[in-house]
Amino acid sequence: MKLKRAFMLGSVLLALIVLASVFIVYITQIRTSTPRPAGSSSTPPAVPSTSFDGYGMYENCRPKDVATCLSHLDTMASAGFQLVINYAQLYGDAQFQKAYLDHAQSVGMKVIVALNKPELYNGADLSSVFPDLVQTCSCSNNHDFIEYVVNLVKNHPALWGYYIGDEVDPADHDQMKRALADVVHQTDPKHPRLFIDTAGHAIAVWHGNSPFSDTAEVLGSDFYPVRDHSPSYPTLDQTAQVASGIQAYTDAHRETSAIVLQAFSYSNYDIPGTPYPTADQMESLLSQTLAHSHPRMILWYSYYDTMASGNPTQHWNDLKSIIARHVPNYIKQE
Repeated sequence: MKLKRAFMLGSVLLALIVLASVFIVYITQIRTSTPRPAGSSSTPPAVPSTSFDGYGMYENCRPKDVATCLSHLDTMASAGFQLVINYAQLYGDAQFQKAYLDHAQSVGMKVIVALNKPELYNGADLSSVFPDLVQTCSCSNNHDFIEYVVNLVKNHPALWGYYIGDEVDPADHDQMKRALADVVHQTDPKHPRLFIDTAGHAIAVWHGNSPFSDTAEVLGSDFYPVRDHSPSYPTLDQTAQVASGIQAYTDAHRETSAIVLQAFSYSNYDIPGTPYPTADQMESLLSQTLAHSHPRMILWYSYYDTMASGNPTQHWNDLKSIIARHVPNYIKQE
């Protein structure tokens, strides 16, 4: 009798253990299948997928000679460049804007319109800065001028977007955002804005502490390490660190990244004796960038300095060969 009772008690206990196990599994499944509340820190935020928009060049061709500016686009396009920022673009009139975009489209390039001059957001009188465009603007203030320029170009198929920040002082963030970046986005929300600071400053995108994440969809730093002795400036061997820092910053802010690499000599900027980057050094800059980041674009500074160097043909051919080698490699990584 005691054995029978013990057997029954054991069976009951075993059944309870089995039921408890099933219940625990059921509760676990409910918890793991329930969506996490918004703002949960256990799941990393989604990062926009990155397509490669291409290699680009900085240009500074004043539109006094339209044919020359258009021929520069031919030269860049034939070398494999798909993007251009022409610092002097807005010095031309409305006809020049259309001609420049039309020609870029004809050679397969996109234009990043240079809206980076501080005068656009610091309240300066633009009639003395961009007199040819102001004549056809009928603008009463700088806000109207920015809207006018954006409306002039925003429907052109050769437009990539807008360059709204070039090594802007962090102290100018609020003014630049309010008076320029926000106006551009409100006037044309379909095209991205580009912001670039300098790798040589303590506050920079690649350091992860830039305040400008709310001003653009594509952000990065320029990096020119072949220079005079500057202990505070990162070296060529730190290219990977700069590139990965830019990528980490833009991933954290759910934006896309860009970097500007060196194709000029500081001797162009009154620092005599500074060398032009060699082909191997430019190759190292690009290889480390591609290995440690996935930028939306890679820009080179600059076309006009390269052509003003002591040996423009060699330097340009070096850069062309580097681009040619890496275009297929980058596409394979996508």
